[in-house]
Amino acid sequence: AAMSPKPPFYQELPLAFGNRRARVEHDPDQLAQQVQRAVPLRDLSPCRSAEGFLHRSAHVQASGLGITAAAHSPLHGANHAHNRAVFSLPTLGEKRFRVSGRSYRARAGHGALFLPGEAYTLETTTCSGVMFTLCPTQLAAVASAMAGPDGRTFEPTDRPLQFLESHPLQGRLLALMRRSLQLIDLATNHGPTVSSQLGLEDKLQRLMALLIYPHLASHPMPPRPGLGNREQASFAALLEAMQQDPMGYWTLTRMERQACLSRLQLQHQFRIVFDLTPLQWLRHQRLCWARQELESSEPISLELLALRCGYRTLASFRHHFEQQFQVAPEDLRCRWIVSPG
Repeated sequence: AAMSPKPPFYQELPLAFGNRRARVEHDPDQLAQQVQRAVPLRDLSPCRSAEGFLHRSAHVQASGLGITAAAHSPLHGANHAHNRAVFSLPTLGEKRFRVSGRSYRARAGHGALFLPGEAYTLETTTCSGVMFTLCPTQLAAVASAMAGPDGRTFEPTDRPLQFLESHPLQGRLLALMRRSLQLIDLATNHGPTVSSQLGLEDKLQRLMALLIYPHLASHPMPPRPGLGNREQASFAALLEAMQQDPMGYWTLTRMERQACLSRLQLQHQFRIVFDLTPLQWLRHQRLCWARQELESSEPISLELLALRCGYRTLASFRHHFEQQFQVAPEDLRCRWIVSPG
């Protein structure tokens, strides 16, 4: 019997996330219609290839951050200027962008590229990677919150920026971005939207802010030895709000804004008062909430409870729960089932 032709190797390339639910397109016109919904596309067409055209992709939405993992055969593309920035993080192959008469490359193993929303043309090899679409104004606002009310106010960047794996700080931040993407498959079992409890969009935007505004990371100002009366009151108000609503949408950026503190001051103050980071203290509050849920009402599944508390896995939730309360969450659920009164 004749053997069926082997599929192109890029058809089997693993995506950064969403392999099981990846969408496959063999028709570039159909793909162009999909892309057109997100960005004002002028052109999308395949480069000549004996193997034909293929595009595999998975997309999730994390609050205002769009995240697309894709692997595809060579293609051309062009779009109009728009109000969404693009951050391209390749894992295989190369993308060549032309913006305002200048050429930029995003190559696997080399680095990443940030485009602020200008019109560009694009040509790729066979490649795979992740592309983020986000609001430049929102990214600048995150950077301003990290700097604190006494720091400088950051404006949206208006020029393309390249980041290098070989640069000590940029390489570390890019590695953290890739590691953060591993959360997506754990957090999207119930649909294409990432659970806000994980704070993934805030973490990724903070990493991008540190890349785009290096002043935030280089030569940081040391925290002041203490807080003034107004800052102490703002910090106390933050703690009260987090205790009253531990399951709310608490991210580092929201904490900084509400407490009117920079990222360094916020970290420093939590260390002084609790000997914990802000997120460790929030985890403690959420575990207390989880225990109340297990003791006072018919419990939801432990997997969903762990996700609501901001945990990547049930094993991690179980470990911290037992560490804090010296009892397994399953044991509390069993007690409720045996004697609900």
